[in-house]
Amino acid sequence: MKNNFWMILLIVIAGVVIAPARCRAETQCPWLNASTAAGVLGGEVIATVVAPTPQGDTTCGFTRAQGTYLSSLRIEVNTMHLPTKDFAAYLARCNGTASPLKAIGNEAIQCVLTRKVDAGAEQIIGRVRDRAFVIDLRRNPAGHSASGGLSDEARNLAEQVAGALF
Repeated sequence: MKNNFWMILLIVIAGVVIAPARCRAETQCPWLNASTAAGVLGGEVIATVVAPTPQGDTTCGFTRAQGTYLSSLRIEVNTMHLPTKDFAAYLARCNGTASPLKAIGNEAIQCVLTRKVDAGAEQIIGRVRDRAFVIDLRRNPAGHSASGGLSDEARNLAEQVAGALF
């Protein structure tokens, strides 16, 4: 009887010590899950997430290899201390011609990318209250048909991120 007690106690202690190491969860992107990113990029993705700050600021990245081409989706969200002043720095990151987007956050723009090297790339920059977001979407140009306009997928991503920030 005494031996059984110590054996059971040893098993319980081992379970308590080992379980947290086996059940450690990866940091998840608060704006998008890997399955949705896989749908946008056309297949299985590898997700990377910078651990969120106490304010909820984080950067999520999703990549998919397609032969020699790498498709990627990057979502960055940051808190601005002075939104009317600080947002200008985010707008300056636009790699093309800015075109306003209606009904997405407080001020959102699509950057119409015109350089040949940017084929298949889309960029959206916006804000909701004191939080700025930047979405960079780069897909294989052969499988992308936005023709310089905003794809439905990119618009949906921007709406999802802005909606989560409200």
